[in-house]
Amino acid sequence: MLSISEFARITRLSPRALRLYDKFGLLRPAAVDESSGYRSYAEGQLDRARLIAWLRRLGMPLARIAQVCDLPPDEAAGAVARYWAQIEAETAARGRLAGFLVDHLSGRAAARVTLGLRCAASARPGPVRDTNDDYAYAGSRLLAVADGMRGLGDRVGRAAVGALRPLETLAGDRYLLCTDGLSTVVPAGELREALSVPGAPRQVVEDLIQRAYAYRAPDNVAVVVADVVALDEPAGS
Repeated sequence: MLSISEFARITRLSPRALRLYDKFGLLRPAAVDESSGYRSYAEGQLDRARLIAWLRRLGMPLARIAQVCDLPPDEAAGAVARYWAQIEAETAARGRLAGFLVDHLSGRAAARVTLGLRCAASARPGPVRDTNDDYAYAGSRLLAVADGMRGLGDRVGRAAVGALRPLETLAGDRYLLCTDGLSTVVPAGELREALSVPGAPRQVVEDLIQRAYAYRAPDNVAVVVADVVALDEPAGS
């Protein structure tokens, strides 16, 4: 058994922090003297104490630390990754908002230039084909080509691009593009659940990848999550 002072010295946690973790049920003493209230800790608690200290240095709230500490190592690693992705997304959003406010307050916002696309699109039969099965589209904010299926004309490609057309009118929708390393192993219901949870795209991407890992995806996993947002106001993702 280690006294609270010895345990604090080894883990580099103050006795005050140890008492706080005891209060929140994060790290209970192995023994408490009934008469003096003096706390003692077991050597087997050192790893948990160090993990708590590291997570606190990340800025993770105590309630979330309690959840992470009770997970198996692989799941705990995923939880930490998702937390840090959330922090990065929130920091990036605050950075964009700060830039917007600097431009707005300094009068530079009015000088911003809205960019568009000058483009053209065409799909026609190749020199050795007598029909065209491909489809091409060029819009104000969306460029797309679809490789069609022989014998069906451009109907398949037109339908595929048609599903993307609402992206141009760019608010509130969320789009998922992924390889079969995700779509063939994670049930459609779970995909919808992950996409419907509020959060920045980076956070949702990390959640989807962790779900694919949990199902032991047999292939590589590539994921894109895109939120359609109005560009006349600072984006929050």
